[in-house]
Amino acid sequence: MVEFLKEAARVVPSKRQLDWFEMERYAFVHYGVNTYTDREWGEGTEDEKIFNPTALDCDQWVEAVKSAGLKGLILTAKHHDGFCLWPSKYTEHSVKNSPYKGDVVREAAEACKRGGIKFGFYLSPWDRNSKYYGTPEYNDYFCNQLTELLTGYGDIFCVWFDNACGEGENGKKQEYDFPRYFELIRKYQPNAVIFNDFGPDTRWCGNEAGEARHAEWAVVPSELCFYSEVQTGAGPMAEDGSLRYMYNTNREIGTMPNILYSKGLVFAPAEIDMSIRPG
Repeated sequence: MVEFLKEAARVVPSKRQLDWFEMERYAFVHYGVNTYTDREWGEGTEDEKIFNPTALDCDQWVEAVKSAGLKGLILTAKHHDGFCLWPSKYTEHSVKNSPYKGDVVREAAEACKRGGIKFGFYLSPWDRNSKYYGTPEYNDYFCNQLTELLTGYGDIFCVWFDNACGEGENGKKQEYDFPRYFELIRKYQPNAVIFNDFGPDTRWCGNEAGEARHAEWAVVPSELCFYSEVQTGAGPMAEDGSLRYMYNTNREIGTMPNILYSKGLVFAPAEIDMSIRPG
């Protein structure tokens, strides 16, 4: 136990993680075709012409964010419907074919810079519009879009992913190449924290209710944070085919099991998310 405690004490955050901690709170802006269809998730078949903002004012977004004491803004550059808020050259399902014909990502990034807050983006790995989804070519497609966002909009403080794939048991199967995605981010935006369900820099608390476990430690077993291990069911965390221990927010939870000793510890703090909308 003494050696274990010494090991735990040596696990420290990176500079990018410290910068993220000091922000304390930031806003997540979900804007896209779903704004106009009043849906939580789009189908990927929405007509681009439905996206028609006539009075877009990202400076007003930033003003509202700052008035709430928040220090950054993450924009959904692309949600599960595949509609891109920037004129991506890799798809026609984007603002370039809408009446707006602008670049919402640029508008938001520049507004954040003017307002003195940090800017980040969410890019959904699940794309219900792309013809490549479910094929090996999809990871190339995704990396091309990710590179556009990493290289065209200035400094990015956070790249936010999830592992969503709602195609169902008999639907399309896509193996997300997260190591490749992470490598691109480290190459082009080395100061950006990467949020994913299991890390590597920050991780999900397991719900969107604004509440985590009673003690949500930043130093956690590596099995929590390596996507490939969890996805394939390897490692003690996933032996029963679930992650219910990680996602259980019951205050009656006991101490963590002995898996802490298995493969070492990493610094991967949880982000506590809460929606101000009904969805």
